[in-house]
Amino acid sequence: MPARIDGLLLDMNGLFRHWHDTGARASERLAGLPEGTIARYAYGHPAYRLARVGVLTNQQWADDVTDRLAADFGPHVRDALGPWRTDRGETDPQMVGLLSEIRPQVPVGVLSNCTDALRTDLQHHGITFDHVFPSAELGVDKPSPYAFRSAADHMGIPTRALAYFDDEPTFVHAARSVGLHAYLFTGAAEFAARLRELGLLLTNRFTKDVPALTTLTRPGDHSG
Repeated sequence: MPARIDGLLLDMNGLFRHWHDTGARASERLAGLPEGTIARYAYGHPAYRLARVGVLTNQQWADDVTDRLAADFGPHVRDALGPWRTDRGETDPQMVGLLSEIRPQVPVGVLSNCTDALRTDLQHHGITFDHVFPSAELGVDKPSPYAFRSAADHMGIPTRALAYFDDEPTFVHAARSVGLHAYLFTGAAEFAARLRELGLLLTNRFTKDVPALTTLTRPGDHSG
């Protein structure tokens, strides 16, 4: 039986938010671009990594993507990117419901490989965490051990008393390497069961299987 924990640290994308890239597809149709072009220019370019560790702001990165697309496909592309920029993914209502039951019991942080847009996105979706750690603010991204240690330090919780969940196995292994109780996220029902093992109390409604949102494989790096 796992030890009782003093806090939770959670991944964002794949747990609380799912990306279907509907905005990118809409922008590609408007601009006459081949499907997958925006993902390649946005997430497959070094500029995204720079934004993910805070060297560039989210706006600077988006402007860079826009400039490169316009240079290669024509200036008309600039007017077609609105749907891509306004798409903030879809929330998982079951996970948001679980979060509302967890937070009164232990502090909950979110650690995400992302730009500085995370706080605005959380407000957009109405999701509240006790601690928010975009990699852009930490200056380092997962799977660096420093990312996990820094988050634990800011939460004021020893790693041995902190549980971490992520849908990326590499990040789970990295979290374990610094002493966190780290688990691979495979769905809300199993997540709830694990939380009970860790000593948290949840209502019976979370024992029932609720169909999860369909998660698409993302060609870029929306994960994290």
